[in-house]
Amino acid sequence: MSHLIEEYAKNLGVKISEPIVNDHFFPITQCKYITLNQAGVASKTYSHYDIVLSLLKPFLDRADIKVIQIGGDKKIEGTEAALNISFKQQAFVLSKSLLHFGCDGALAQVASNKKIPTVTIYGNAFPANVKPFFSKSTINKSIQPDWDKKPCFAAEDPKRQIDTIKPEIIAQKVLDLLGIEKESIKFVTKNIGELFSQSVVEVIPTSFVPLRIPQGQEVMIRTDYGCDEVSFLKYCSNYKVSITADSLIQPHGLQKIANNINKFFLFIDSSWDTIPANYFAVLKNLDIDLTMLVKNEDDLNALRNKYFDTPVVLYEEAEEAPCKLGDDSRFMSSLRLIEGGKEYLSYAHWKKSLDGDNKVLDTPEYWRESKHFYIYDRD
Repeated sequence: MSHLIEEYAKNLGVKISEPIVNDHFFPITQCKYITLNQAGVASKTYSHYDIVLSLLKPFLDRADIKVIQIGGDKKIEGTEAALNISFKQQAFVLSKSLLHFGCDGALAQVASNKKIPTVTIYGNAFPANVKPFFSKSTINKSIQPDWDKKPCFAAEDPKRQIDTIKPEIIAQKVLDLLGIEKESIKFVTKNIGELFSQSVVEVIPTSFVPLRIPQGQEVMIRTDYGCDEVSFLKYCSNYKVSITADSLIQPHGLQKIANNINKFFLFIDSSWDTIPANYFAVLKNLDIDLTMLVKNEDDLNALRNKYFDTPVVLYEEAEEAPCKLGDDSRFMSSLRLIEGGKEYLSYAHWKKSLDGDNKVLDTPEYWRESKHFYIYDRD
């Protein structure tokens, strides 16, 4: 399979030569550093660089090596600095680095041209087509996903195949090329939930506590877990919210907070009395998007016929482990469940009052939220 550069040369009838990049000076205070770039293309954007950097941190700290980010719109947690600089300045910073890692693209080719050791990951193309071209394979390490048949070859990848690359593989390749430690990474990815990259904040409104959340972050109010009416209204008045409930919320209460409500998810089943038509009319007038959730698949068709103007969907829950667990498996969660100022990584941990605990609980209640979890072992 030919490299794109070779195809261009063949079709244009020209010879391949080393590119010339005129670097522009940019001051860097760090004496020893490696560079990292994040892609501007969605299918090349890797979601787990923060985990890679957390695995590298103890090794890099011992060697007094920093990580400088030279690409991407958002600073990656764990980098010393994220530089918003021109391409020529990026080339200068890269030229002084001990190693470069990140997605395939122009900076990987510049690193190859400058004979900088490079770890390249791929999200929408085979390495053979786009890998760093101008240096020997001994200083280039390519990491690709286990493709689902083939890459997407597009700017958007609905399967997010790049995120199936395990962070410990990237971190180990970086250490191997740096040659600073003989010790291997003591971390084994067991399972990455498909929703792990999506931050979710859930609140049980039994009391009101101001939230520390990013600006613009929507809050899911879980009245089905517990509710105090005054606290519920205060959360809905102070934050943009969606609501999950297992009983109707009276329209007069919704009118006061409608401007802050995005969606309303309501658990129902076949035992419910018929919901009055005017209830749906009120929600529509308030511009509140209602979705009904059904846990029992046997109830689904009857409830869809009964409420044919409203989305009625099956609420599917995993109840078994998606992977084989170790003796002391741990997890990270993109879900924060908050009650009374305490934070929990899952509903199952909340039920057991295990705030601040990240040990995997092998229970059906835990696994139903597993799409939000990153499960791992420490060797």
